[in-house]
Amino acid sequence: MRIVLPAVVLAAALAPLPALAAESDAARIAEELNDPAKQQQMAAAVEALSAVLLAMPAAPLMRAAATMAGEDPEAIDPDQTVGDLMGPEAAEAPHEFAQRLPVMLGAMATLATTLEAMMPELRAMGDRIAEDMGQTDYR
Repeated sequence: MRIVLPAVVLAAALAPLPALAAESDAARIAEELNDPAKQQQMAAAVEALSAVLLAMPAAPLMRAAATMAGEDPEAIDPDQTVGDLMGPEAAEAPHEFAQRLPVMLGAMATLATTLEAMMPELRAMGDRIAEDMGQTDYR
C-alpha cells in the first residue's frame, strides 16, 4: 500500500504532460521535468493531493466490504480515513513524497531522453523481429 499511494499521486501529477507522441517531444518533456520551478510546483501539488487522499473517508467502502463479507458494518469506525488504514507513518508521506519528487522527475527526464536516443535501434530491432517472424514457418 505504501507504493500505491505515491504511484497514484505521481500519475495524477503527471497526467497533464503530453505523451511522447513524437521523438522531438522527449527533449521538451525532459526540459520541463528538469525545470526547478516546475518541480517545486509539482511537488506542492503532489503534497496537497496526497494529503487529501490520506484524509479521504474510508468508512463507507470499509462498511460495504464488511457487509459483503457478512460482518457487522457498524463495527467500522465512521470516521476512518485512508490514512488510518495505511498506519501512523502515512502522516509524513505527503511531505516525504514531495521532498523526493524532484529526484524522481529528474530520473524521468533522463529516461525520456534515453528512450529518444534508443528509438532508432528499437525500431530497427522491431523491424528485424517482424522480418524474421515472417520468414519462419511455425507449423
